[in-house]
Amino acid sequence: MKRYSSYLTLLGVFIGTATAFGQWSGDPAENLAIGDRSGSQVQTKIRVLDDGSSYISWFDNATGGFDVYLQKLDPAGNELWQHNGVLLADRGFSSTQDYDLDADASGNAVLAFRDDRPAGVQITVTKVSPDGVQMWGPTGVQVTSGGDFVAAPKVAGTTDGATVVAWTNNGDVRLQRLDTDGVALWGGGITIPAIGGDTTSASDMDASDNGSVILSMVRGFLGPNWLYAQKFDSQGMTIWGADPIAIFDGGALQIANFPQFVPDGDGGAVFAWYSVSPLQCHTQHVIAEGVEQFAHNGVTVSTVTQPRTSPDVGFNVTTGETFVIWREELGGPFPEFGVFAQKFSTNGARLWGAGGRAIAPLTTREVSQIRTIPRGDGVVALWVETIAFGNQRIHAARVDTDGQFEWPTDSVMVSSVASGKSRLFAAAGADDSVLTGWSDSRNDADDIYAQNINSDGTLGGGCSADFDDDGDVDLSDFAASLDCMSGPGVEAAPGCDFFDSDNDGDVDWFDAGTYQVFFTACK
Repeated sequence: MKRYSSYLTLLGVFIGTATAFGQWSGDPAENLAIGDRSGSQVQTKIRVLDDGSSYISWFDNATGGFDVYLQKLDPAGNELWQHNGVLLADRGFSSTQDYDLDADASGNAVLAFRDDRPAGVQITVTKVSPDGVQMWGPTGVQVTSGGDFVAAPKVAGTTDGATVVAWTNNGDVRLQRLDTDGVALWGGGITIPAIGGDTTSASDMDASDNGSVILSMVRGFLGPNWLYAQKFDSQGMTIWGADPIAIFDGGALQIANFPQFVPDGDGGAVFAWYSVSPLQCHTQHVIAEGVEQFAHNGVTVSTVTQPRTSPDVGFNVTTGETFVIWREELGGPFPEFGVFAQKFSTNGARLWGAGGRAIAPLTTREVSQIRTIPRGDGVVALWVETIAFGNQRIHAARVDTDGQFEWPTDSVMVSSVASGKSRLFAAAGADDSVLTGWSDSRNDADDIYAQNINSDGTLGGGCSADFDDDGDVDLSDFAASLDCMSGPGVEAAPGCDFFDSDNDGDVDWFDAGTYQVFFTACK
């Protein structure tokens, strides 16, 4: 009876304060605010962990300098650290460049960014524990020494627990590998000289098999911009030959375009990019040994003659199929824009017809920021639609292996707020879901918002507290969980770890935060 009375007291306290904790919203007009201080919060990135939790990073200009911030969410979208995140670097920049976020093999976040706190502008790498502690100290590890032009760092947590960082250094690309304590393992680092004597920049990097990484680069300043890649083993030795392999060296990339790629899950990588003259999207799959699986310079996503740009690539590691989603354009005095998709077989054959599938048909409304996330045997597409200046919406659609829509409506609204939106980022979430984040001007210059999209196209959720499995969280779930209250110092019963928010092995008054989540987890 005493235990039940304690629970009733908890119930009264926590229902009264249940609104204190954020979580995924089920309403596209009420997305989850991640960073909403004054001034601009920009350039969000997301890294999802195996347990469904996620790290979200961004630059915050509330006090000037575009400082580096990080937040961690549980699978239900509840903030695990203080609202507006943890400050990692108090910088003094007046503008931003790209940076990178990943996670290491132990579930720690690793970030690489330009840093003006040391002497000169350098590249800093920092590792952050799941509790929000910078494990390599408040200043992180500098992999440069100052004096050079450094830009666009990329970071990857390798399968063997190390961290590799790559960056543009003057006209070359450099890499360094750090052990779990942040100690450099590749001496003074590895230098990839300017390819063909022309300026070469880091474009993207991901971890691969056996502690290796794959790095893509863009060459071009004096001549056309071309795309290259190289794979490095854990000792820093090149795997794809002495020189980087050319992914695209016919025609030219758009100037200042740095294509992304995705790992194929088996030691290789899948690339997508668009060329100019004509504007056309291409894709290529390079396997672990560095051998191209499609024709050199890639296969085009469509044979229909009209402009297309901004491709984003996804890869189904089970079937070996490649998905590319892009912006289709129709010129003329009243240009039109649409979102189109193509699926490729393992040998590069187009499987969705010569022109692909229309995800969002051509209209006079511009579309941008297209993202591709394979789910099930198909793919989820996300994009931003522009209604008018400062009035943009975010949409998502899911199609199956045949390119047929899977949700009750062809697309769903992810954010319906009439505001400017930029730097849309997306990642595969737990249980076949998708997580997305972006900068949003709904309140001021820019804030960071995020949203989940469930496998059925709904938003919100997070019903981990539905103990009686009836689809809601109410007093019957409260009663079903009575046996979880162990009291201070008494080991929690099996299955009650959900309530042990302070991770001390028992369930007592100090676990108040989790009870707030308990009573707000489902609507």
